[in-house]
Amino acid sequence: MAIEPAEAEEIRSHLLRYAGWDKVPEEVIKTFSESATRVELKRKRPVFRRGDPGPGLFLVRSGEFKLSLISSEGREQILYLAGAGKLIGEGFLPREVQCAASAFAMTDGDVWRFDTDLVIKLLSQSEAMAFALMRHQAFRANRLIDLILDLSLRSVQRRLASFLYTLAIRSGAEQGKAHVIPRALDMNTVAARLGTVREEISRALNRMQREGILKLSRQEIVVMDLSALEMVTYE
Repeated sequence: MAIEPAEAEEIRSHLLRYAGWDKVPEEVIKTFSESATRVELKRKRPVFRRGDPGPGLFLVRSGEFKLSLISSEGREQILYLAGAGKLIGEGFLPREVQCAASAFAMTDGDVWRFDTDLVIKLLSQSEAMAFALMRHQAFRANRLIDLILDLSLRSVQRRLASFLYTLAIRSGAEQGKAHVIPRALDMNTVAARLGTVREEISRALNRMQREGILKLSRQEIVVMDLSALEMVTYE
């Protein structure tokens, strides 16, 4: 679906929030933004699947998307979640290279797609754009290395504590004060993000509740002791 000028400006605004894009010449950003096509997706529909030839670069317009791996037994490992304004770069590949992961819509939403050939053409014209995109891809690669570290060297409780601690800090938690984290993600999604199953997540939550670190209800998780939660991540 072709885009309107207002959408091109929306794309530009999202890009300028990423480091390095403010150095990209205005005419290059304009050409890039206006080249987008909008793809609407229903919940659980794929943006691309593992094994697909590289479909291009994507920017989330609305909704929630996940990049994940699914085993032959149906076990899922979520690599990351992407909401509005987030780039999905794992499909930006040469045509002969297959995608190593899949991207799915978690809710109804839409993404902007940028054709690989056009992106490569613009990268050859703008060193600043090449560095901006390289910076993003390097950040994503580093986050995946961190995920490997978590899965291979940290217990489920440490992974969960780190996940909750990050959520708490991002939402304004302060030492010495109870802090509420709404249960925005279901247990299966949290388990898939942390490389385990929901039963292990439940056990870890209940253990931290018994220790007085958390207080649990169906709607929210209350962090009672932020310092203790942080300490669990280093145990």
